[in-house]
Amino acid sequence: MQTLGFFHSGQRVDPGFTLVKLLLVLAVIGMAGLMAAPSLQGLLERARVELARDQLLNDLHSARVRALQQGQGQAQRLTRMSDCAWATSAGSNWSCGWQLQLADGSQTLQVTPLHTPVQVSYTKSTALSISRQGELGGVGERWTVSSRHTRHNLAYALCLNNTARLRVVAGSTCSLISLSRAWPCWKRWWRCCCWLAPS
Repeated sequence: MQTLGFFHSGQRVDPGFTLVKLLLVLAVIGMAGLMAAPSLQGLLERARVELARDQLLNDLHSARVRALQQGQGQAQRLTRMSDCAWATSAGSNWSCGWQLQLADGSQTLQVTPLHTPVQVSYTKSTALSISRQGELGGVGERWTVSSRHTRHNLAYALCLNNTARLRVVAGSTCSLISLSRAWPCWKRWWRCCCWLAPS
């Protein structure tokens, strides 16, 4: 007598995965992970550098606002911290973090330690002065926030201009555009103008 498939009296055994299939899947997942690891490290390093850059920018803005809120109160200064394992003892190295103090050093208003090893350097080896009117430092002063690993080639500059305003520039200098980037634009402009010029 024949029975339908779902009334089958004999039990079928589902063999499941074999060891070879399991090892093959694990090998493919491992190789995909190995290929993704360098780009993941680059993304993590970029996130560290951008976090330090944003933290410094926010702290500089809040120091300026704090000085403005106090009116004609006391001047302030932003100094570097030097108690971490990855920073050098150079006076321009701010890689451990920074602290906001009154200008005479009598009171610390805010402390910002950096917990990730990024390179933060300042153009001067002295503290940044913040006037009673909220003016930050002097013209041409800048911080460079960069990766400690040279293979990532990642850096940002926080620049003070002549009105004591901050701007962020990709790269380690405060120039807006380099000549090598500007040259193709000038070449196209010249061709365009030469083409339009009457002969």
